[in-house]
Amino acid sequence: MLGFSLICVSYVLIYMILNIGWYGTQQNSLIKPESKINCEDLTVVIPFRNEQENLSILFKNINELKKTPRRFIFIDDHSDDDWKDLFENHNNISIDVYSLDKGKKGKKEAIWEGVKRTETKYVLCWDADVCFKADYFVELQELQPADLIILPVHFKSNNLVQALGEIDFYLANFVNQASAYWLRPVMCNGANLLFSKSTYLEVNNLKEHQHILSGDDMFLLRQMIKNKKAVYCAPTKTCAVTTQSQKSFSSYLNQRMRWLGKSLYINDALLNCWAMVQFVFSIGFFTCFIYWIFEDPKTFALFFIIKCGIDLLFLSGYFYSIKKTIFTFFIPIYGLIFPIYNLFILSSFYFKKQKWKGRKLYN
Repeated sequence: MLGFSLICVSYVLIYMILNIGWYGTQQNSLIKPESKINCEDLTVVIPFRNEQENLSILFKNINELKKTPRRFIFIDDHSDDDWKDLFENHNNISIDVYSLDKGKKGKKEAIWEGVKRTETKYVLCWDADVCFKADYFVELQELQPADLIILPVHFKSNNLVQALGEIDFYLANFVNQASAYWLRPVMCNGANLLFSKSTYLEVNNLKEHQHILSGDDMFLLRQMIKNKKAVYCAPTKTCAVTTQSQKSFSSYLNQRMRWLGKSLYINDALLNCWAMVQFVFSIGFFTCFIYWIFEDPKTFALFFIIKCGIDLLFLSGYFYSIKKTIFTFFIPIYGLIFPIYNLFILSSFYFKKQKWKGRKLYN
């Protein structure tokens, strides 16, 4: 009983720290009249591989933009679908497409090639499967410049199973924005990432992690932090993009194992610290629940209600702000399965060969 009480008190304190940090990132004004990002100083780089369907949707979104950057650069990573016919008739928007040389492959190489071909001060990286509002670049012009700006990514789900798979992503983002307020961000998503071209070319040591096809975003963030560059997270509603949730449980697990691999190879002490805090609390509650469900089911019910009440109190505001209020009600279930889910992902990472877009993830 004493152990559970200590866990709950610590749990509330951590939640208070996270909530203060998250609210802080939302309230900080990024608008400075004397310093803004001009779309004429911006090029969008989009790597793609076998994404014909996604590209057709992306082009429709691009054609509906109220404001556009100077140029869009698409880099083909040896696709074998019929993508070439899509690059026609785009309302006079400047769109160029290039293909990687035969000896090069992977998203990192594609982004590197795209950045080298840009002629602007800033580069915005998108994935080929993102969707966005027509006023995306209107909002972007109000942002304060920095070496790296972590822009928000949201998921679109078509069913309940897909939606449940999003919870860990949004909770990680919640922690990341709080961490950015108190110390620094520990994660970013390459689906929506803006950076200075000169800083990217200065710090991005591609040879160091070229053998890992994934992780262009996390390795870039780590190198920016190491070199003491200006990095910040934009609020959750500013310049957000939406991407489709994984369609199957297998693809969902593969994605999470890929993300885990990136985190392990990054070897960021602060990131590992946040992960350990989360894991310790989840294992602590899980152990208490397993013990009391057999020892005294009434006590288990009381403990479970207390834990759920704390989660609902501190997470409801966050999920409401990103228009995912329904997720709040699935947090109790998620809290029970999270330790098992984590152990499964970790064991699968070490015992299952990882592939990404038809290739070995680690060369």
